Amino acid sequence: MVKALVLEFPLLLEGSSAPGQTYLLPKGTTLYYEQAFPEGFVRYRMYVNVEGVKLEPRDIADPTAISPVTAYPAGKAELRKLLSEYPLSKDDLQAILKSSVMTKEEIRSLLDEYSR
Repeated sequence: MVKALVLEFPLLLEGSSAPGQTYLLPKGTTLYYEQAFPEGFVRYRMYVNVEGVKLEPRDIADPTAISPVTAYPAGKAELRKLLSEYPLSKDDLQAILKSSVMTKEEIRSLLDEYSR
């Protein structure tokens, strides 16, 4: 039996190759459970269909070496950045706000900033 979850809200992605750059993993993305670590994070797999470009796979020296990206929910500071720099859809915004990562007071404060 394979364990998987479907994201109920978008997660931010941050990779080690581009510090400071964040990307959005969309709501509805399926993540497949791989392993939980004592350090407090869980590793998942995700499948990506690549279209329009031919990528050539190559052998890697150490197949056990993994360079994962980090996924995490958007807090107030990250959501502020997303609202100003990212084409966030209404559905994405609603899902992020419903994720319970931010308090109601933080949400009110953030929305106050954008209603002026």
